[in-house]
Amino acid sequence: MVTVLSIATKYYNDYFIERRDDRSAHLPLAGSPVYIVGIVLAYLYFVLRYGPRHMANRKPYNVLHMIKAYNLFQMAANVMLFLRICYNVFILYDNFSFRCQPIDYTRSKAGMDEVYFSYAYFWLKLFDLADTIFFVLRKKQSHVSFLHVYHHSFMVVTTYCALVFVPGGHVLLLGLWNTLVHAIMYFYYFLTSLGAQSSSVWWKKYLTRLQLTQFIHLAFHFGRPLVCGNCNFPTFWLWYGFLQAIIVLGLFLDFYIKTYNKRVKSSTPSKMKSAVRGKVN
Repeated sequence: MVTVLSIATKYYNDYFIERRDDRSAHLPLAGSPVYIVGIVLAYLYFVLRYGPRHMANRKPYNVLHMIKAYNLFQMAANVMLFLRICYNVFILYDNFSFRCQPIDYTRSKAGMDEVYFSYAYFWLKLFDLADTIFFVLRKKQSHVSFLHVYHHSFMVVTTYCALVFVPGGHVLLLGLWNTLVHAIMYFYYFLTSLGAQSSSVWWKKYLTRLQLTQFIHLAFHFGRPLVCGNCNFPTFWLWYGFLQAIIVLGLFLDFYIKTYNKRVKSSTPSKMKSAVRGKVN
């Protein structure tokens, strides 16, 4: 036991004190990883065990007004961060490389911008955890799928580690894609919170397709430097970004097939019945 603790302490000091980017160490929740592990474990415990048990014999909480405000906040915050990253990538940086963009570890304006982009993105992933909490409080436990919980919890851990070790550079495009998709997604959630039926928002399917496009491009974005080589960006994080994009792409593709193929199949009999009735009449 003592040996395990000493090894853990050694790795903690080596990675999270000696090797980390200290430009973000003073920011709230950006210091010790203990807080992040605690938040993720508390989230998992609430949405998988305590929350469902607490709600078992209770009526759903009325949190509709809170959800509306939350969706508006998320939509606005993601749009603002998307536009700021766009400005830096397409205007401020004259030579931003989509093939291989190294990290600026200096305290220049461009370097510190990337740190604050990473920090803001990390906070957005923390706020995303509220999605699942709302599901539990509304007794929609069927929405708490493996894909949902895996994606939200891993994004918190991933964005924290990215902030600590690789704040910016080649990963900026992940933030660019993700804030765009989430801005549109929370706009869709806001419409449904106003009473719009999911079926009446005709572009819902295309939102899922946009998410699939995002992961396909990110797999290519992180995979190309691995194949081409000569990229001044940590190889571990290129592999991590590539594999995560592939895993989440597979999960989202499975969701897309099950959701929309099921609807097509379920609507086919009704169409056939209508056609038969038309012939009879």
